[in-house]
Amino acid sequence: MLRRFLRNLADRAFVGPPPAPREARREESSWTRAEASRPAPEPEATDLGVESPIVGSLLLDIREPGEFASGVAVGALLLPMDLVPHHLERLPTDRAITVYCAAGARSWGVAHWLREQGFAQAWSLSGGIGAVGPTRVPEGQPGRMIDLPAGQVDGAWVPAQRGEVIEQTEAGLRCRVRDPQGFWLERLLPV
Repeated sequence: MLRRFLRNLADRAFVGPPPAPREARREESSWTRAEASRPAPEPEATDLGVESPIVGSLLLDIREPGEFASGVAVGALLLPMDLVPHHLERLPTDRAITVYCAAGARSWGVAHWLREQGFAQAWSLSGGIGAVGPTRVPEGQPGRMIDLPAGQVDGAWVPAQRGEVIEQTEAGLRCRVRDPQGFWLERLLPV
């Protein structure tokens, strides 16, 4: 869903809006026709981008777990792009959010989408992980596949399955697994 939105957004930014349907011809002045044919301005990439993280903002790393092995920003929330729509309650509405990815393209789309969802202070880090500042390699080897045992998760029985480590927290390893319908879900493997 989010990838389709970002693809359509990129199409509009680089190709332009779809052609307007033809209407019945009516008499207008040339000035009115020129104004009516002009498409609404799209936001420029620089409108949502910042060159360095905003002081006091939440750093949101939207890369995939396999990309975390190269390092993450100190204090960043690790939330892969596909999981952002499912975890909006984890994002603050009272302070700025600086979204970053590997190069800045995915983060620009997510920042734009977050603004449409009501997060007015969502910004994309234009340089990606290279502009974030000090990084650390997270523990728990993100991107590593592990076997998760069967058991109760949020009141529902889940079978044993293989999952990809997202990060290691005080509570245990946060992993992502695919459900039978193919959606990514998070599971916690307590330590």
